[in-house]
Amino acid sequence: MLADDASPSRTVLLSGGVDSACLLALCAQQPEHHVDALFVDYGQAAAAAEHDAATAIARAYGADLRHARVSIGRIPTGEIPGRNALLVYLAMATTGPTPATIMIGIHADTGYRDCSPMFVEAMQVSLDAHREGTLQLAAPFVTWSKIEVYAYAHTMSIPLELTYSCEAGSTPPCGACPSCRDREALDARA
Repeated sequence: MLADDASPSRTVLLSGGVDSACLLALCAQQPEHHVDALFVDYGQAAAAAEHDAATAIARAYGADLRHARVSIGRIPTGEIPGRNALLVYLAMATTGPTPATIMIGIHADTGYRDCSPMFVEAMQVSLDAHREGTLQLAAPFVTWSKIEVYAYAHTMSIPLELTYSCEAGSTPPCGACPSCRDREALDARA
């Protein structure tokens, strides 16, 4: 499922949600690669709760968790144009000069342009321009549906109780935002 590469390290973009938890679990299965995680606070309403979830998930898989914080101003509801590109570029800026792979847990069926194979290819071209091929972008779930990612989580016994999926940042989750509704529908299928 993961590309065979010579990169000795992998940085997982870890939001604290189901997709990134699955990705960290997948990477942790390959002990020949050093795996760490990066949590990004870009001013999202759920930053504190997501950070707590990312911390718990990283701890569960024995991964070091690094943090980055940026201010991008007012955060729109729903799709945040350029968000995944921002995350990838922040990961690039923090990986250092050695060969590495940035792992992103995007999946199909979102309707977002930055959750597509086209996005991954375009970002790889940009990373190559910056790092001359020493930095790879991998998105092993990019062709999977959310249902397939969720099924993988159950098959691999990923501790979903550690994840957080509420755009509002409410505790308990609001139950009304798109992420809460998706999670509720997925939980009902399980």
